[in-house]
Amino acid sequence: MRIHGPNVVQAIARVAAIPIAPDSWTFMLRSCGLAALGALLVALLIPAAADLAAFYTIMLFACGPTSAFLPAASEPVLLAFGQFYSPLLLATIGSGAVFTVEFLNYRMFDAILHCDRLQKVRSCAATRLMVRWFDRLPFVTVATAALTPIPFWIARTCAVLSRYSIPRYMTATTLGRFVRLFLICAVGSALTASPQSVLVVAFGLIVAVGGIGFLRRKCRQRSRALMPIAVGEAPSR
Repeated sequence: MRIHGPNVVQAIARVAAIPIAPDSWTFMLRSCGLAALGALLVALLIPAAADLAAFYTIMLFACGPTSAFLPAASEPVLLAFGQFYSPLLLATIGSGAVFTVEFLNYRMFDAILHCDRLQKVRSCAATRLMVRWFDRLPFVTVATAALTPIPFWIARTCAVLSRYSIPRYMTATTLGRFVRLFLICAVGSALTASPQSVLVVAFGLIVAVGGIGFLRRKCRQRSRALMPIAVGEAPSR
């Protein structure tokens, strides 16, 4: 069987045309890809800015959709870079990365939360109460969640469900993240430990927290699996 060149090209084109994400994500995914590519080009063309370009790329991954699998991944990086660069400069670059990737996060939550399977979750009393509370001070709530250790997905979820203005949401997120990044980098600049020690200790803490969370999840799954057996057992005489 002979494979002609045009047939191969057509087959590749058909495969490339298969949608791998909703249309609303296409622009966001391309924007993040172009941002990462731009950072790579900066690192190649301007060697003096290579570290800052790497910092920007790391922040894209640490604050993007992959942040769910990288808990507290940005803090050790901020502490380490804070020993070499101005906290103001790092906060500005990091906020730019957050602003770029948060559009993708918002669209992802929008697509997930408004799917048909989560209709009961959207209409339950607890969700409605949370959204009503959010609607009282939405800008302050988003900015506070972006600044503090409060899980930011809560504010993002409320913003999506209440259809909060995207420009205001992005402004509040960027403002809160800027202050947070600046404070963490300022702490890093005041540390006397070496950046390698900071990264090693932080990595150890991340692994420890992740391991504890994994073990707790396994214990809950095992308890749920044993519960029907325990309920169905006949009392011994």
